[in-house]
Formats: sequence, structure tokens, C-alpha cells
Amino acid sequence: MGSGSERPFSPRLGRRPTTSVDDILDAAERVGLDRLTRAAVARDLGVSDATIRHHVQSIDRLYALACARVFDGLRLDVPEEQSWQGYLRVLARRFAELLKRYPGLEDYVLRGPYERTTLGAFERIMDELMRRDPRLDRRAAHILGSRLLTLTAALRPPQRNRYPNGQYPRTELHDEQVAWTIEAFLLGADQLVTAGRLPEAIPTPDAAWTHVDGDSHS
Repeated sequence: MGSGSERPFSPRLGRRPTTSVDDILDAAERVGLDRLTRAAVARDLGVSDATIRHHVQSIDRLYALACARVFDGLRLDVPEEQSWQGYLRVLARRFAELLKRYPGLEDYVLRGPYERTTLGAFERIMDELMRRDPRLDRRAAHILGSRLLTLTAALRPPQRNRYPNGQYPRTELHDEQVAWTIEAFLLGADQLVTAGRLPEAIPTPDAAWTHVDGDSHS
């Protein structure tokens, strides 16, 4: 066949030859933490379930990795606040906004198991609290920081409408109730810290059951 009849070369279109863990976590965020399945992630990437399983062996592990990466986006620095109460107040607002953007994150914070980067964030929060008030030791800082996060997560309303009149609560009303509850926690905690009344707690480095190791980045 002569050169005049040759068809111009064009690259073959198709899926990317490789899929990385970061690609999978990007897809998990697009799918949604509250709707996460291996099949949905594979469909988003145009790969097989087996490809996802090769990189992340279980759906629970995939959920934990995706949530940990989202949680890593929580800003922990609050230089304008000098008191531990003010620091936690700002942190609660930021975390509530993160929960709005990523439904499903609340279950990770409430139940774990936590990835090491999440435990590192908990440690940073504890350090921020102790730096602001010399009365706070690691036990007190652990209780204050962890309970603020779990309380904020627990106040996240369910996605399904469970109200008998069919009306979901207005966002501004819910935000006001959350802010009131957090403020009540902070005021009560301040009184209990001053009185030296704190329950026994294990700071995060010693809580081995709260993290998982293993198959994340093959």
C-alpha cells in the first residue's frame, strides 16, 4: 500500500496502564465515604475489583485510608487563640465543616481503627492544648481533645431523613445546636479541669488497638 493511502498514527485511547493507591483514594473521595464500595471505586477508575484489591486488600482498610487522608486536611494550628478553650472552639468549627464536606467521616472518628497519621494529628492536638495551659498533662489533654472530636462527630445528623414530618432540620438550626453543645462541653470541662476531676485515660501512643498496620501501600 502506498504512502498516500496510509492512515495517520493516533495513540490508542483507554484506561491508564497503572493504578496507584493515591488514584484509588482520589476515587474513594469522589464516590463518597458514606457510599464507599470496592466496586464503585473500580467503576470510577475503569479498572477491575481485583486491581483495587491488589493495592488495598479490604474495604475496611480502604475506608480507613480514605478517611485518614481526609482527616489529614483538618487545620490544627490556631495561633490567634491563647487559651485551650478557644483552641478547641475553633477546632470544633473546622471539624464540623470537614464533616459536612465528607459525609461518612464521622464513623471513622467515632470507631476507628485509626491510621498512624490520624494518631499523629491527635498527638499534635494534645501538644497544642498542653502548650496553652501548664495545668494540663497528657491525660487531661487526651480527654479534652479526643472528646471534642468524638462529640462533634456524634452530633453530625444522619443522611437519611428520619423526621416524622418529612422536613430535614435547617442547616443553620443544626449548626446553632452543635455550637451550643460544644460550648456546654467546654464550660463544663473547664470547671472539671480546675477541680482536678478527670477520668482515667490512655494517651494515643499507648493505645495500640486504635491503629492498624499492614497492607496499605503495596
